[in-house]
Amino acid sequence: MSGSEAAPYEMLARSVERELELVGEGRFREVAQLQSERAALIATLPDVPPAGARAALQRAALMSKRVEIEILRYREALLLELAYVARVGRAARGYAPPRESRPHVRATA
Repeated sequence: MSGSEAAPYEMLARSVERELELVGEGRFREVAQLQSERAALIATLPDVPPAGARAALQRAALMSKRVEIEILRYREALLLELAYVARVGRAARGYAPPRESRPHVRATA
């Protein structure tokens, strides 16, 4: 495979590697931009890649799986943080003064 045939597949693999870096840093707005650029690149690729693109495609697939794992880790951390905030909120409400009960029906007519 010539260098010109391999170039778009190497660009694809580098794009996924960059996505992994961005996700690891929590820079999700940039990830969205990168994904749209990658979609444009993929649209230019042939339906059947040349045999020489195999290594780059395998690298891209492995990096993509790592991106998925990083996103799942980030999601888990967010869920734990949300649970902590909810628990702290419940504890804080326990220290609040009691509320006055108000009648739901007005007695004046």
